[in-house]
Amino acid sequence: MVVSNYGTEEKIVSDSTSIIQIKETMNGINWNEFHQVILSTDDHNWIEVGGSLIEDGLSSVYEENGQSFIINKPPSSIDHMTGILISYFNGDGKFKQENKYK
Repeated sequence: MVVSNYGTEEKIVSDSTSIIQIKETMNGINWNEFHQVILSTDDHNWIEVGGSLIEDGLSSVYEENGQSFIINKPPSSIDHMTGILISYFNGDGKFKQENKYK
């Protein structure tokens, strides 16, 4: 799902996500404006990356079994956020190892 304009617009990209689709979605967004990209397995297990390059900065948050965690140090780029999403999609846990969440 892509959420735009500070939550006023939502677009479901797919019910069956792929790595290619994640990359295309992330690369197709104008990150000079505020957007959030969310991958979810259910209502209590999801990850979100988002923000804007100009005003708000970037961030990531995930929820695991109903408990939320926010990234300590903001993602450094769109590629960094894309890597977080791909790691979550792959279920390899790298996004937790490479980034500290609290």
